Amino acid sequence: MVVSISIITMISTLFIANYRSSNKRTDLILAAQSLVADLHAAQNNALGLNKYNGSVPAGGWGISLQTGASSYVLFADLESPGVSGNLEYDSSTEGNINYGARVTDFPRGISISNIATSLASSTSAADVTFLPPDPKTNIYDLNSGATSTAIEITMQETINNTTKTIRVNFLGLAEVID
Repeated sequence: MVVSISIITMISTLFIANYRSSNKRTDLILAAQSLVADLHAAQNNALGLNKYNGSVPAGGWGISLQTGASSYVLFADLESPGVSGNLEYDSSTEGNINYGARVTDFPRGISISNIATSLASSTSAADVTFLPPDPKTNIYDLNSGATSTAIEITMQETINNTTKTIRVNFLGLAEVID
């Protein structure tokens, strides 16, 4: 009887450990898919000329990303592109959730571990904006202050150290690549 209870306890422990591990992997997959969906939402906001605080944002709509962050921001870019720095997210004016911006938090233990652009293999922050009416895709590397043609965002969950990578190209096509 004692041996049977010991075996059942060991099997239950293994099952619970594997369940938590697979649950975290599922959270990572859903977080990556959510980021891709919000990239498409920003693109659709630009295509649909959605208003922010009563007017269409001159720079379109975008997503602001930072390495090490456990969240990202869908924002309205109020400044017209063309002047250096105008593709950058300004949290004081462009991220008000009452006007249509949104902050999305990842599940606990998931964060952005790396952002790579076609300009640099690693950067600490980047913004992806979509400028109407096309929408033209702007991938802005905040470290170099220049636009890029592609970006890869690597997300990591801390329990299993598994990762998911999202790629966005100059056409605005966003996908989870692994």
